Amino acid sequence: MNASLAINGGPKAKTTPYSTGLRYTGNERQYLEEALASNTLFYGFGKFVKCACDRMREYTGQPHVVACSSCSAAIHLGLIAAGIGPGDEVILTPNTDVGSVIGIIGEGAVPVFCDCDWTLQPTVATVAAKITPRTKAVVVVHIAGYPAPVDAIVAFCQPRGIAVVEDCAQSWGTKLNGRQVGAFGTAGCFSTNDFKHISTGDGGFVALNDAELYRRVSNYADKHYDRLFGGTLSKAHFGMNYRMTELQGAVACAQLEIVDRITSRHHELGERLTRQLADLKGARMMPAIPGAYVSYWWTLLIVEDAAKRDEIAKAIAAEGVNACSYAKYDLVGSGLFQTRSVRPWLNDERAQYPLGDRRYNIEDTPTHKRLLETGIQVMLGQFYSDRDIDEMAAGILKVCEVYAQ
Repeated sequence: MNASLAINGGPKAKTTPYSTGLRYTGNERQYLEEALASNTLFYGFGKFVKCACDRMREYTGQPHVVACSSCSAAIHLGLIAAGIGPGDEVILTPNTDVGSVIGIIGEGAVPVFCDCDWTLQPTVATVAAKITPRTKAVVVVHIAGYPAPVDAIVAFCQPRGIAVVEDCAQSWGTKLNGRQVGAFGTAGCFSTNDFKHISTGDGGFVALNDAELYRRVSNYADKHYDRLFGGTLSKAHFGMNYRMTELQGAVACAQLEIVDRITSRHHELGERLTRQLADLKGARMMPAIPGAYVSYWWTLLIVEDAAKRDEIAKAIAAEGVNACSYAKYDLVGSGLFQTRSVRPWLNDERAQYPLGDRRYNIEDTPTHKRLLETGIQVMLGQFYSDRDIDEMAAGILKVCEVYAQ
């Protein structure tokens, strides 16, 4: 027993409470009052959803943006832009939320999991290994505020007629070679739920570069009323009700006014922590790919001894560091994919549709599996102070030093 560790009764490295703050200190209240005073909260009659879309166009550099009810909806809409349908295969990494696959399964297509590398991101090689004649799209998940090599993946997929949909839910402010992620592929999908850099409670956006796809996606999100395009295709096709309300739009407008400030602070905090942990013993910080600007929604500490990972994670948490074993970002091992219970209220035969006889095995994604065994997730908050980061680093260094001996 090492008496210096807090888990063994020693003093904690984190000696002060974490700094906190209020998220909605800009124009949110003013815009909400204006929305209520307008006597309509429907996006088609109001101004704030349209305003939010304008600001997203400026933010992403893409000429077309569709607002929607969530990022799960946004990814579904991105897949509609990609033209997926029953039996098509869609490749993605398994280290993501179920929201990344809802649209795939909902359209009768089949999720195909590729491996990631030690940056948590897919690569051209891991994507290429899973391509078949049925591959229709790739969902590139920019996880934790780290960019994937989406430029190379698009360059590989585009000549093969494979669409690339970017899941940017955790990657506001994340850039690759100076360009905001979400602006590389067929569609860029963003989240504004309460667990992201900016929040409207729930909500999402789809950024597009193609005017025809914009009409397709906008209509699909609005029960295909063709509301913004003259109505000539009203109810001509199937669509969902994925509309954003004026209340969400009002908050989105205010949050988008300060998004750069929020994400730059996350970047500063993450870089400060990474610098201080550059010489860890027995562990290392997750790297970023070349050309990355990381907005650090969270980060990952990778330990060398998998057998001790959970023990180390508990010791780090006992020092007062907001950290835990990395385990929740895995779809392969979930009941959805192990039992293929897509629609559990149906009989067994129909419940397996559209996954059929496909079997999902975590051994098929070995780097992902290894990260689940060796990763420690370290959370960062926009209101953390420099002192918070310094004390977190001290706690991690302290524990890793002990376990390396």
